Amino acid sequence: MGERQLFPASIVDDITYCTDRAHPHLSLNYAWIFTLEGEVSSEIARKALDGALNHYPKARCILVNNYPSYKRWFRYRWEYTGTAAQDILEEVQFPGSHAGSEDAVNYYINNHARFSIDLSSQIPLKVVLLRAQQRAFLFFIMHHAVGDGLGGFFFIQKFIQCYEDIYYGRPQGTPGKINARVISSPEIRFRWSHLSPRYLGPYVRHLALMIKEPPLNLFPQQTARISGEFLATVRHLDSPQLEAIRSTAKKQGATINDYLLATMFRTIKKWSQGWITPSDRINITVPINLRSPEDRSLSNTLSGVTVSLKTTVISNTEQMLSLVRQELTALVNSTMHRTLIHLSSLLKPLPIPLRTGILHYSSRGTASSIVISNMGVLSPNPAHQDEAGFNHLGPARISNLHGMPPVGAWPMLFICTYNKSMIFNLSFLDSYFPQEAGERFIDAYLAELTG
Repeated sequence: MGERQLFPASIVDDITYCTDRAHPHLSLNYAWIFTLEGEVSSEIARKALDGALNHYPKARCILVNNYPSYKRWFRYRWEYTGTAAQDILEEVQFPGSHAGSEDAVNYYINNHARFSIDLSSQIPLKVVLLRAQQRAFLFFIMHHAVGDGLGGFFFIQKFIQCYEDIYYGRPQGTPGKINARVISSPEIRFRWSHLSPRYLGPYVRHLALMIKEPPLNLFPQQTARISGEFLATVRHLDSPQLEAIRSTAKKQGATINDYLLATMFRTIKKWSQGWITPSDRINITVPINLRSPEDRSLSNTLSGVTVSLKTTVISNTEQMLSLVRQELTALVNSTMHRTLIHLSSLLKPLPIPLRTGILHYSSRGTASSIVISNMGVLSPNPAHQDEAGFNHLGPARISNLHGMPPVGAWPMLFICTYNKSMIFNLSFLDSYFPQEAGERFIDAYLAELTG
């Protein structure tokens, strides 16, 4: 047996995994689902997957704390396993005669979404090729501890590049030496300046407000526990509807992200008027990407801010666009999103069981009404695009794609745009929404967007 290859885990990865362990009913898997029309070779897919794994060796690692050092009581480490693609790629035949994107989403929900990957014994990646009549679906399922959604998308782009290099007989790169620094990124170092009142003050005041005034309930039977079955629903806006939204936002001097956020506040206010809630405050968390433009690593380089508004200030679209832009600008300028990441370094000296316990009891205290994340325009393979604007995997057209986010103590709305179609993926637990209510909620939001 060779010597173990161990790499320090970023405290961000460490905390994500501890959060997973703190809530046994929680699954921090997320998935990218690609609908493919045309020939998809299993053999080439396996070779391409090996190529992507060579480029991103972190996806071949497990998280352990059984290494020979006292540090094992305080920190996890990534251990390289050398797992091959043939051990990861699962090929499945769809049982029915026809299958669409909705069937693929349901397959993920029923077979993978509710089962968290055990990183102590399994690598953080599963790949499934689901074959159906006239099309196939390719699933990339990842645990959030290995990287955020953007990092996962970079992995998929590398897979597609490797697939086409093999399919078209292009030269392929040779695997390089494992870069320990990339596996351990992002590196978060403690500095005393992070505890200065000027730096810490805005974050503490904002956190105190969220604890003092928790968000209103999106559903009258909503529970305070992170439990229940994973559910999801998907909707699309076509090109004319998307252009109408962009035009409306532009006329108001706003971005489409401002418009999406302002509309969500208006939707939640109307939605919650039918029952008594313990609060009249709506908290919406918006992720913020901290990557540099050249950073294409498989890592958790993401933070976020929470826009908190009372229902009494939520008014018409024009006024809301101005208010949302003002609130977001103030939050970003306060650097609270960076404070959140820097303060994670304070958890480094704590023993793993204590850190896990803190995460168990603190998660509900800062819950949002919802998290809304817009990935923007996605092009999985911009180098190979047909006249209709669809990207390709070799000869197979990528006719659709979905990003299925993990769910915590709040619903998660993931939005992306592919080939002039905006895709909305709402994930939630049934302790938050019944399936029917979740579908009514996303329909109400889209009606508000396009009305």
